[in-house]
Amino acid sequence: MSDRGLVVQQGSLTEMEEAMTSATSAITEHLTSTLDQVNTQTAAWTEETPSRQAQRDYERQLREGITQLTQALDDIKAAVATYREDAHETEVENVAIVG
Repeated sequence: MSDRGLVVQQGSLTEMEEAMTSATSAITEHLTSTLDQVNTQTAAWTEETPSRQAQRDYERQLREGITQLTQALDDIKAAVATYREDAHETEVENVAIVG
């Protein structure tokens, strides 16, 4: 009979959560800064021009994509946190049984 087991490094899971938080912030800040730069450079465009309308539409789509991406990262971070907490509870229960 083979021994089966799962080794969970809680510190690694915490690091993954922190990395997700950092990635979310970095992505949001970078893309928001880039979009702000585009808006600064196209400030003279009137809202009626096809170019400006296309730029606004693309910006809206990009912002929606950013929101979806950061929500996905938040969902993954929450799943990792749940897994980390469950692993800790299992470890505590196992120690109680052995002890």
